[in-house]
Amino acid sequence: MMRSAQTARPAVEARVTSAQTAKAVVEDLHRAMDDLLVLLEEETRLVKAGKLKEASELSHQKEERAAEYTRLMLAARDEVETLQAYDPVGTESLRRRHELFRAEVQINLAVLATARDVAEEMLRSVANEVGASRQPATYGHPARPQAEAPVRGFAFDRNL
Repeated sequence: MMRSAQTARPAVEARVTSAQTAKAVVEDLHRAMDDLLVLLEEETRLVKAGKLKEASELSHQKEERAAEYTRLMLAARDEVETLQAYDPVGTESLRRRHELFRAEVQINLAVLATARDVAEEMLRSVANEVGASRQPATYGHPARPQAEAPVRGFAFDRNL
């Protein structure tokens, strides 16, 4: 069962019953990891460059690719003994590749968490400045305290 060029989802739901099917499952999982890694690396690069809007535009694609990868991984997990019996080399390759994949995902998550923390700290700083007293910092004869200016609110989108 090979993936059609027009179909985004490979036909992996079938049970592994041959070496050919096992190799197709392994290939589909490698392809799903490759596809997701490309997006994660691009997202990481954009976030590190401060291009958060562009990075956020990848979220829909990333969700789709992550769902595909998860679906394939769960199917392979259910058939792991059969996969190993029919394609031991491919299965071992997949396990090693999965460890590297997890490390890349952790890097991406760390970059996103750092960006989120920095953004929240910046928002807190702005909120503190906006809410700070508007009194003059100096005193003396020419400087008289002025009436406080009303605090103006601000809004922001926390979806990033």
